[in-house]
Amino acid sequence: MYPKITIYMKNLALRNNLGLVLAIGSVWGLTEFAFGMGLQKCATLYTGGILTGIAFFWLSFLWSVTRKYLPILIIVGIAILFKFLDALLLSVAWNHGSILNPVFAFFTLLLGFVLFSTLFRKGFSSRLMSRIMVGAGAAIVATALFPLVKFASGTPACLYAATNIPLAIYTAPVTIVISMITVPLGYKAASWYTHVFLNNQTMYPASFMARVWSPAVVICCLLIITLIRII
Repeated sequence: MYPKITIYMKNLALRNNLGLVLAIGSVWGLTEFAFGMGLQKCATLYTGGILTGIAFFWLSFLWSVTRKYLPILIIVGIAILFKFLDALLLSVAWNHGSILNPVFAFFTLLLGFVLFSTLFRKGFSSRLMSRIMVGAGAAIVATALFPLVKFASGTPACLYAATNIPLAIYTAPVTIVISMITVPLGYKAASWYTHVFLNNQTMYPASFMARVWSPAVVICCLLIITLIRII
């Protein structure tokens, strides 16, 4: 009986936050699009590092709200779908390095976050230092693994000008510092969201706006990318 109850509670947690998951994944995908990460050329010096640091905000926020790994896996999947959509609109092959390299980066930051949020699971909600350590550790894992992208996509990582140093390694300090900030910020934003929105939902029936805001965000993000690429 207890395993069935556990599965039910996990499914209920995901269903109750499905709108949030879809919205966050779409906003993350739009953010990647806006910075133009990796499509058709190497990213500018700090673009990849900044985007990696920002990505940890979304993972931290959703993890703090749900305390489940499935939702953050889903938003990574949504971000990947947005990358493939952009490739389709630009007529770029799905297996081009400019597509698969950023996708590989998504998996490295996911792995780093899952690893360190598990290590600091007990202290994540109670100690700021634990959240900072999760951000730093996850960023170190992500940047250290990214040079291996050549074995996954066939396209080597971008190098710092006139050197053999992968750009991800050269800009790693920036990524780590940003992640040490964005992970605690994600937790703080989740605390605010939980207090303002989730508590109100338990007290009052869901309004029309509460039901449609998430699909509206998804549609808007898709339209923005499509219109910009078509125009």
